Amino acid sequence: MKVKCTRLLDADGREVESSSWLKLGCIYHVVSIFTDKSGNRRYGIINRHPLGEWPQLGSHQAECFEIVSDIVPSNWQKMAYRGSIDISPAAWQAPGFLEAFYDHDPVTYPIYERERDIILSEDP
Repeated sequence: MKVKCTRLLDADGREVESSSWLKLGCIYHVVSIFTDKSGNRRYGIINRHPLGEWPQLGSHQAECFEIVSDIVPSNWQKMAYRGSIDISPAAWQAPGFLEAFYDHDPVTYPIYERERDIILSEDP
């Protein structure tokens, strides 16, 4: 799945002119979708991955984007809990995976990379 950034919103949903995370007009691969119990949807995006640095994943309001490709990656799995829905690679849904990834645990990087590559290759 790919989306194009059409609006920039701050954490409170107010429109802003610039963002250090997103650029207007850019197309991004969605690596996850999260919908909270109120129905608010957020897209997981790889915001930055400079060579030699740990990738930075961001969670952004769906209202910032228009969908340009609705191809659902084969590695995505839907998981519901406490009224929320998480759709992402099944391997990333393992207990503690994301916490360890955000803590830069080197064991998580090959798992992240494998799942990311599936997403990118299925919707080039």
